[in-house]
Amino acid sequence: MTSIARPPVYRIAMMQFALSFIIALFALIYSFEAGYSALLGGLTCAIPNGYFIWRAFKYSGARSVDQVVRSFYQGESWKFVLTAVSFAVIFSRVDPLNPWALFGAFIIVQFSHVMAARIAKL
Repeated sequence: MTSIARPPVYRIAMMQFALSFIIALFALIYSFEAGYSALLGGLTCAIPNGYFIWRAFKYSGARSVDQVVRSFYQGESWKFVLTAVSFAVIFSRVDPLNPWALFGAFIIVQFSHVMAARIAKL
């Protein structure tokens, strides 16, 4: 009996965390404020996505199809909530903040999924 291997999606999460730190290092060239703002923006994308990956790929197999579907929906819902809460906390607690660096890093890390197929070798 042949089993289907799980996709290596955890590589995507690791890539997003690494990309967050790389972007923050480049933003440090501009200013310290831009550096930590970029780090917060990257992590605001990477942490909820990491949670989604952990949650969505917790189950596998045809016998657990209901759990798989439920995990995907719950993972995506919590990913949205975590992202919104992260932005709310950042905007209410972090001062000074560079919004260009914050949103720039968030968008770059968010669009890194374009390279996900190469990284995960899907």
